[in-house]
Amino acid sequence: MTGAEFLARYRETETAVQAYVAGLPLWVNIWRGWLFLIFTLGILFVMRKVEARWLAVTMIASLFGFNLVAMFHGVGRFPGIAFVLLWTPLAIYMTRRRSRPQGDRGFDQLYHIWLDAVTVTLWISIAFDVYNVLYALIRGVA
Repeated sequence: MTGAEFLARYRETETAVQAYVAGLPLWVNIWRGWLFLIFTLGILFVMRKVEARWLAVTMIASLFGFNLVAMFHGVGRFPGIAFVLLWTPLAIYMTRRRSRPQGDRGFDQLYHIWLDAVTVTLWISIAFDVYNVLYALIRGVA
């Protein structure tokens, strides 16, 4: 596969993923909106907090990974394996980091609230994705 063929196939996959997402139940897209919101808020902390930087890198890698799995396996539930594989180590890391003492400053307090929200959100999302991957494997669907 040439670079041009890869890019064309990747764009086709992105279009198929967007169509798939549009057909998901409303509650799933509300959850996806929450994910986008809480992860994007990490921008506030990315310059001063290493956890926010790890979140940003992992999100980019996992979205690319999701599209790669979808590109070669098909759009559906199984590509969530990319999230399971990349978010689980991140969630463990975030869980360990959130027990650090909180600072007195408003920035640190806001940061710890955000870190708690990210950590809980990650674990819930991982549970959803594990279910989806197992469903795809058991049912033999994408």
